[in-house]
Amino acid sequence: MTMHLKGMSALAGTVLVGVVLATSVAGQQQPPAQAGERQGGGGRRGDATPPPPPPPQQGHPSGKLVIWGDLASFDNPPTLPTHCILTNRFKRGQRVGFRMTAIDGGTGETENTATMVVHIKYMGQTIDVPTRWRGVGGFPAAEYPRQPSEMWTGVWIVPMDAQPARLSYTVTATDKFGRTASFSPFINVVPQLTIVAE
Repeated sequence: MTMHLKGMSALAGTVLVGVVLATSVAGQQQPPAQAGERQGGGGRRGDATPPPPPPPQQGHPSGKLVIWGDLASFDNPPTLPTHCILTNRFKRGQRVGFRMTAIDGGTGETENTATMVVHIKYMGQTIDVPTRWRGVGGFPAAEYPRQPSEMWTGVWIVPMDAQPARLSYTVTATDKFGRTASFSPFINVVPQLTIVAE
């Protein structure tokens, strides 16, 4: 009977460890969608609201608000070999990833109260893609050696009926102190956001 109880205790302990590990691993994926934000962040008008900015940091504001960023493939699942690879060429159905950062010009530190919106010119319309500050939530240690508190991301999924074309985009930002900034990629046509044929 004692042997049986010890065996049951060991089994229960093993199951408990397995549940804890599974929960920990599951929590390392993308942070859950914020209130009003659709999981997956398609980036279409009105489907993603960025979370409220965090409290101001000591010494901010100082100087101008400065923003900059790049484009990357945000293919799902994140295990795909093209995930997070810098590119400006996307096919229909692919996830265009906008990665941005905001800096307090006087201190040189990340301005984490900034909110940013990407404005894509597509088919004669402007599509607004909100970005999300990534300084909160769990992130896979294999990809992030530390919390990416200097990064904002937004996603736009190329429509399945999109025709090959070169698109333009800009990004605008506002912080808690009322400062504003804008970003546009280099004017050379080669690095612009481009939809390519299959």
